[in-house]
Amino acid sequence: MAELEKIIWISIILIVIISVKERLKLALPLLLLSAGLILSLTKLVPSIDMSPEMIFYVVLPPILFDAAWNTSIPEFKKEFSKISLLAVGLVFLTTTIIAYIAHSIFPGFTWPLAFILGAIISPPDALAATSITKGLPLPKKLVTILEGESLLNDASALIAYKCALIAIISGVFSFWDAGFQFVTISLGGILVGLVIGYVFLKLHRFLNGNGNAETFVIILLPFATYSIAEHLECSGVLAVVVLGMFLSWNSFSLFSANSRIQMSHFWDVIVFVLNGLVFLILGMQLPQIIADIPHSELPVLILYGLLIFGILIVIRLFVIFTFPLFSGNKAKKETAFFSQSKKEYIILSWSGMRGVVSLAAALAMPLQDADGVLIAQRSTILFITFVVIIFTLLIQGLTLPNLIKLIKPTEEEKNDKELNILLIDQSLSFLEHKKGDRSITEGIVSGMIEKLKKEETELCQTGSAEPIDRIEWRKAYFNVELQLIEFQRKELIKNYYKGKYSLEVIRKKEWELDFWATTVYHEMETLEYKN
Repeated sequence: MAELEKIIWISIILIVIISVKERLKLALPLLLLSAGLILSLTKLVPSIDMSPEMIFYVVLPPILFDAAWNTSIPEFKKEFSKISLLAVGLVFLTTTIIAYIAHSIFPGFTWPLAFILGAIISPPDALAATSITKGLPLPKKLVTILEGESLLNDASALIAYKCALIAIISGVFSFWDAGFQFVTISLGGILVGLVIGYVFLKLHRFLNGNGNAETFVIILLPFATYSIAEHLECSGVLAVVVLGMFLSWNSFSLFSANSRIQMSHFWDVIVFVLNGLVFLILGMQLPQIIADIPHSELPVLILYGLLIFGILIVIRLFVIFTFPLFSGNKAKKETAFFSQSKKEYIILSWSGMRGVVSLAAALAMPLQDADGVLIAQRSTILFITFVVIIFTLLIQGLTLPNLIKLIKPTEEEKNDKELNILLIDQSLSFLEHKKGDRSITEGIVSGMIEKLKKEETELCQTGSAEPIDRIEWRKAYFNVELQLIEFQRKELIKNYYKGKYSLEVIRKKEWELDFWATTVYHEMETLEYKN
């Protein structure tokens, strides 16, 4: 009950912070992390232990699944070479370089301990990158690379971490064995994700289109998939990512429209709450982390953390600006000093924030080695990891939005107008064939054809950017719509209070008004984006 009470109080603090977020103009992860640090130093709220099991088995699966579900498979395939270089090649290169430096500089660091530190801090965090860059005007290609990297890099880093951990526990390390383990663990995770996805695809018909049952099963699947993969000694991260992509690819024909809407809203809430709680609790871990470290050593360890932070930036810059995949033919053709490619790569280089997965991996380190001897450097690794996370989130996270605004990368023109015109043309062709159908009144078909032709004419007359007066007119139109919705809502409530209609009828109409209002707000957000 004590832990539950802590979570309730921290959730209340989370709500308060979210309510003032817009006034402070600060990215939510940074705001929550800062609040957590302040709470930990002032001890206003008792700290919650962030156990590795909570991160790996409770927090990570739904967040990875949601990110995989919303990943464009065609775009992912197009950028796969760059994604794999960052998610696998860069992670292993970073792990190796950090391990060499730690072994050379840090007192008492054996090679296995040094490799564990490198594996812990090598992967950029999925939560941090997507939360901070969300809503910023980034090219679609860049977003795909960042999201794809964050989906796969945890798997490669955690596999490297497991290999180093085995070396500490057993006292034996082999590069050949580590390489073989990486391949088998990765392939096993991919296979588990595909098998569970395929089984769900075949058994889905027994749910009979029940939206609540479908949503409940989809919620359970990421947790079950991660757990099964880990028990089979495969990559739980890759299993969940593959499952999410597989089901997303088949979701258009698999689920009903109501189920998709219900799942979308539910996942939005779940991921939002998990993101908030994790970053807030992350900031509150400071007292626990420094408890076993002498105060005289803290300044030196902070300098070590700052050194590693700088090395992480240099390694990422080196890979992105020197490897042929990034500096290929396209980049050579662009002669401007700040060409489009260079702008994208500068942003990509500065998007390597670390986060909760690194801290969870550090917390998961055993207290003793195979001989039962205490691992004295465990607290050092934990503290350095925390310092690196803080530096990356506060320095890179605070400056990244301003860097994007300063560089102003060119965003690909949105092709929603082209898609709308294509669908209208195909719809007109479909309705022309319906004219001969005697079961449908000809006037209905003619009215629909006339309406679609009018929409097509408006779309064709509108240029690539709508005129200011047209945008202002649409804003005024949407405001009137919202006023009308609010008026109908008030009248609906009055009739309910008078007892003229049943609650079921009232709720149905209320849902229609809510759906109408949501559509209008979405259209208004689109207009704001165009402005």
